Order: sequence, then structure tokens, then C-alpha cells
Amino acid sequence: MALTHTTPSADDLLGQPIPEREAAVQNAALDHVLEHLTDSGVNTQLIKRLVIRCATRHSPTAEPLWYPPQLVIYADGGWRVASVTIGARSGSYMVELARIGLGDEAQSDRVQVVPASLPGRVALLVTQNAAVGCPHDHG
Repeated sequence: MALTHTTPSADDLLGQPIPEREAAVQNAALDHVLEHLTDSGVNTQLIKRLVIRCATRHSPTAEPLWYPPQLVIYADGGWRVASVTIGARSGSYMVELARIGLGDEAQSDRVQVVPASLPGRVALLVTQNAAVGCPHDHG
């Protein structure tokens, strides 16, 4: 039997669009992690994407939808160390820690769930992963 590789859809990669007020709550939660990481000198980006759904009839009361925000953390060399999102139902931090194998081969991310009340723990996981999980210059 042949193995097949499925291509993820935009919803798999970006998450289901959410109302603007929910996106604001998630942004605030990621900002707490961002503060901890910035204090530690870690290179981060908070990515926010606006989604506008068009209907066949224009509705002036339609609320804009957003893709859930994502906090992406990079090592100084440009390698992605981790990505952090907010769980849609739980509100917990979903931390995807990049893993690099022998020969600098990317491996599947390790996923950790951290309670919403512990943004400092997220920052600690990320900084520890940045110290041990990224390829180093071999020059």
C-alpha cells in the first residue's frame, strides 16, 4: 500500500477565522509571553492576519474576522525556534518547539500545552529550546 502525503488546508495552517474581539484577547495573551521573551533578549515576531469575508450582498454591520494570532520565535541565525498560539477552546498556550536532528534535519515539532496563567513558563520553554534545539554554525 502506497503512503500518501496530505497537504494541509489554509484552515489547518492558519486556524479558523475568529471574531475581532476574540483575536484581541488572544493578542493580549501572546503579548504577555512577548514581554517575557523580550526581557530575555529573544528574537520574536507577533503575526496578526486580518480576514475579510465577502458576501454576495454588502453588509455594513458585518464584523471583520481575523485568523488567530501567532507568536513566532527565531534564533539569531534565522532558524524558527518555536511558535505559540492560543488554544481555541481552552485558552491555553499551544507551544510548538522546533526540533533539529543530526545533520541539521528538521524533525516534527514537540507540542506542549501551558495553562493561560503561566506565560513565564512559555518563555522558559522557548528559551531552553533556543539554547539546545537549534543548529549551530560549524564554521
